[in-house]
Amino acid sequence: MHDPLDALRSAGCPVDQLSAAQCEVLAALTEAETAVLVALQQRLRDAEGDVLAHNLKLL
Repeated sequence: MHDPLDALRSAGCPVDQLSAAQCEVLAALTEAETAVLVALQQRLRDAEGDVLAHNLKLL
């Protein structure tokens, strides 16, 4: 079963800090939409380098 919130959480997206309404939107993502957000999260993390990697970033 596809669980967008779990996939995003595993990718390092701080979904637990979002509002219930925002989580509801993310929970309805398709597998393809989830894959795009996971890929973007990784690209953003890679672009920050080591110094900013410890800061919390929200999509």
